[in-house]
Amino acid sequence: MFGEVFICQFPFTSGTGSKIRPALVLFDLEEDAVICRVTSVNRTGALDVTLNDWKVAGLLKPSVARLDRLVTAEKTIFLRRLGVLSAADLAAVRDTWNAHMTL
Repeated sequence: MFGEVFICQFPFTSGTGSKIRPALVLFDLEEDAVICRVTSVNRTGALDVTLNDWKVAGLLKPSVARLDRLVTAEKTIFLRRLGVLSAADLAAVRDTWNAHMTL
């Protein structure tokens, strides 16, 4: 499931609501998944990954995966599968994660 892009009811980090938006699956946890926000707003932070092959992923606009906007959620919030990241974009996400998310 890593690399799949879905339209989902993405919860706000405050826990007070949600918004329908694209999300990228990072980890499949059986009934749940760790997902990150995908946005068309151009971001350039250390944990923002530009998705160069955004059309392949089923996205409508040039987009960025925001690895600092994570949620663990039930897969029931997934409304529709859009597509999957290209091999190059998957590698960029993996490399960014591995470079910055160490304990």
